Amino acid sequence: MKYYPVYLSIQGRRVLIVGAGAVAWQKIPALLEGEADVRVVAPEAADEVQGLARAHRLEWLRRPYQPSDMEQAVLVIAATDDLDLQKRVASDARERGIWVNVADVTPLCDFISPAVMSRGDVQIAVSTGGSSPALAKFIREKLEPLFGSEYGQLADILQRYRSDILKLPRESRQKVWKAIINQDFLDRLKEEGVQTAEARLRDLIHGKSIV
Repeated sequence: MKYYPVYLSIQGRRVLIVGAGAVAWQKIPALLEGEADVRVVAPEAADEVQGLARAHRLEWLRRPYQPSDMEQAVLVIAATDDLDLQKRVASDARERGIWVNVADVTPLCDFISPAVMSRGDVQIAVSTGGSSPALAKFIREKLEPLFGSEYGQLADILQRYRSDILKLPRESRQKVWKAIINQDFLDRLKEEGVQTAEARLRDLIHGKSIV
């Protein structure tokens, strides 16, 4: 089965996690980074989950799951090894038209989570279609040494100057893209820092040649 790769905006949207142990904890940081409204339901919770609940970073309902917990949720994650509960959560979510992921049980999933490597806004996601999360993790780890923090820094610079670049005539715009999206520019960004790279980009935008 082939999956359609997509990045979702979950800012301010509710995501329900059923279960609050180690598997749930693996899912939570990325959801919070995406500024989701995270609701966790479980009678007991890992210390990390409890700490986030006390800090009001997420909502923890300290009791067994019930279908009404899905109210206003746009995504549901079943992070429990209770097979009957997994099936019930998946069924309840589908009845409500909510996308559901059951950790490590691909046949019950509407979506799967890839192994992700992040460098600021630059993300590389690796998926094996649910056949082997361990292989996806292995591939991600192989890629990590190839991409340093300079990739995220370049993305941040381009975000700040994107509107200025897009105002340029097409031919000039293409020259700027070609001049900065290459290994030499990345290497110099890594060696010389963000301020020097930004100055070089500003010169390019204003039609100046750079060394």
